[in-house]
Amino acid sequence: MARIHFERQAPAQASDPQRADVACFVGLAGRRPGPIPAPVRGWLIERGWLASPTERPPVEALLDVPVPIDSWEAFTEAFTGATYLGAAVRSFFAQGGRKCYVVRVDDPLPYGAEAGKRLERLERIVPRLGGRVRVSPGDRTTWRGVGHLFGLPDVSFLCLPDLPDLLRDPAPPPPVAIDRVEPPEQFVEASDPEPAPATDGWARRLEAPRCGVDGYRAWAEVVRTVGRLLAERLREVHLVAAVPMPREGDREAADLLGFLTAEAGFASAFVQLAFPWVRTVAARDLPEELEGPDGVLAGVLARNALLRGTWRSAAGLDLAGVRAFVPELRRDQTERPGADGLALLDRVSLFGPTPAGLRLLSDVTTAADASHRPAGVSRLVSWLVRAARRLGEDSTFEPAGEALWRRIQDRTSTLLRALWDVGALRGATPAEAFDVRCDASTMSQQDIDQGRVLAHVRFEAAAPVESITVVLALAEGGQVSAVPDSPEVAA
Repeated sequence: MARIHFERQAPAQASDPQRADVACFVGLAGRRPGPIPAPVRGWLIERGWLASPTERPPVEALLDVPVPIDSWEAFTEAFTGATYLGAAVRSFFAQGGRKCYVVRVDDPLPYGAEAGKRLERLERIVPRLGGRVRVSPGDRTTWRGVGHLFGLPDVSFLCLPDLPDLLRDPAPPPPVAIDRVEPPEQFVEASDPEPAPATDGWARRLEAPRCGVDGYRAWAEVVRTVGRLLAERLREVHLVAAVPMPREGDREAADLLGFLTAEAGFASAFVQLAFPWVRTVAARDLPEELEGPDGVLAGVLARNALLRGTWRSAAGLDLAGVRAFVPELRRDQTERPGADGLALLDRVSLFGPTPAGLRLLSDVTTAADASHRPAGVSRLVSWLVRAARRLGEDSTFEPAGEALWRRIQDRTSTLLRALWDVGALRGATPAEAFDVRCDASTMSQQDIDQGRVLAHVRFEAAAPVESITVVLALAEGGQVSAVPDSPEVAA
């Protein structure tokens, strides 16, 4: 009698805006044939995606809708994995990530697809108009590609794994497959069969994406666009972007530090770059068995948030399943200062070998201001804004006045005291570590008349930087935002 096996499918994890370890991957992947997995279907029903307007793509295709994923196995139930997006998701979980969202905007393109088709796919990932992302935060029918972040309040990291491939230089033609000519059949003496020669997969013999200067400029423009969106509207999210590999033989493109110093044109506390590319198990079916390092870095940052606190630097953490780095960077390449005195280690989160093994060497953002360049400090500010927004939502229907101001001041102080207790803030006493003011001195009469509450928060991050001042604005409706009151916040 055949045995009957029952497989229990856990429900999709509920959204928790207080988490600081959730990633969102937006890109290209194939839809695996079959019905939507039951946990995903339940989540889509709960969030209203199954009642989407008729002009949107059929939900059964899981096209341009966010899909909650809590394991690599859950990903493969819905999507095909031999893609840059699939490799990034697999590496995310391999490094210790526990939850992510996947937004599939289209199927992958064949190797060597023309530039026009690649740019068309790129516009689906980052819909741009005049250098900005075309999206209306309050209208979900406009959410396309990265615009879905407005419906995912628990996301902390955004990854675009297909970006380097879509902006690559024209790919060389793939190697020609030579059909093997079989010899005529004949009788020979019996002998032990020779072992079959090892054969590589077809994709492994292709060239991984590389860029010249023009490709780097196009990549930098997309990074600027997304970084601007996060800085202006989604300050709790950081873009984790893989820096493309330079075209071999192109000296100008190979000078990555020079490009980032002089031509990239972006400096943002909400952008974290990753380099070099990594050879992993997840990438075994990709060209050169290489994948971008963004999925690996996002997984390391997620593990760091879960085990140590998101405000701590992730530099020095070990890597799981990473076998090699391409290109291999010399120490003088990573530590040599550029024209502005900053080295590659100061601008890019680099991976590399150490006496203890393969490690993350630096954990930095691209912020121009030194206070927000340590990524742990930037993540701390983002987490504080996220927590303050939660406090603001709880105070939405409370009448404005001194009683509300005191409650906000007390709740924010309690939050900062908890951060000080776990070592996120430095100072011998709470008074040295932070200060919160929310009273008539922090608001104008116009703010009070409009129901707007401003709280001034000063804190000493547990990092070798100066004091940071943040102005938190509570508007009618409970929305909380950080007001650019200093260069550190505007970075």
